Amino acid sequence: MSFVPVSNFDLDSFKSSTLILPTVSIGNVPQLVVDLLIQTFKLERVGFLEDDYVMPIAGIREDVDQPGVTVPIEVFQSKDKLWTSIQQRSPTVKGKRDEFIKQIKEFATKFARVVILTSMDASRRLDSQLQGEPFRVYGEGSLIMRAVSLSVPVLENFELEYSQDSTEDRRKIHLPGSGLARHLYEALSEQVETTLLIMFALEGDNAQDGVEFARFVNTLLKIQTTGLSSWTIPKSWEYLFGTPYNAELYQ
Repeated sequence: MSFVPVSNFDLDSFKSSTLILPTVSIGNVPQLVVDLLIQTFKLERVGFLEDDYVMPIAGIREDVDQPGVTVPIEVFQSKDKLWTSIQQRSPTVKGKRDEFIKQIKEFATKFARVVILTSMDASRRLDSQLQGEPFRVYGEGSLIMRAVSLSVPVLENFELEYSQDSTEDRRKIHLPGSGLARHLYEALSEQVETTLLIMFALEGDNAQDGVEFARFVNTLLKIQTTGLSSWTIPKSWEYLFGTPYNAELYQ
């Protein structure tokens, strides 16, 4: 994987920037969140990641007045350089998980910290998770303390993993439906401050989930603290979940 920047881009800006990293997970809610962040906060496309380990795609760009096409993994950044986000539009090639994580790790460790966004199968919640906020956090650092102050709990889902190198079993986080979130967290947290933000979701029309998750992400990270009255919905969402149903059919 190599980062291909736009002309005149300053690579040193990554050193003081927070990377927002969405995973391909249930309902594609993290991708919807990044769509909203890009459109609402006017993040600029600063390059893309050339990677052989994701499914190849190409499509029209959201900002159609700009040259080029949409590719599987694009990189966007805010004007103040404080926030950088990946938008991953296609899944990892089957059997290439480890190679993909290794490449993402190489890129992500260029940043001051990493925030991983993922969604988790709501049908697999614990009894204690059926009520209250649909969000969870996991990791270390100031973001975890701030999330707890906002009444968002730390993740409670763990499972035992047998270790051949120890007489004691090791606990690991259990994230059904979250794709590569756990593997990315374990790889990145070894070298850079990494926080995992999770939303419970189900497959379906996840547009509102995206809005709610984006609102939580903005509140926690303080990307924009004033003047946000509404979210800018991307034009690509217009037919994302089909056309509205005919209400007369149910009368």
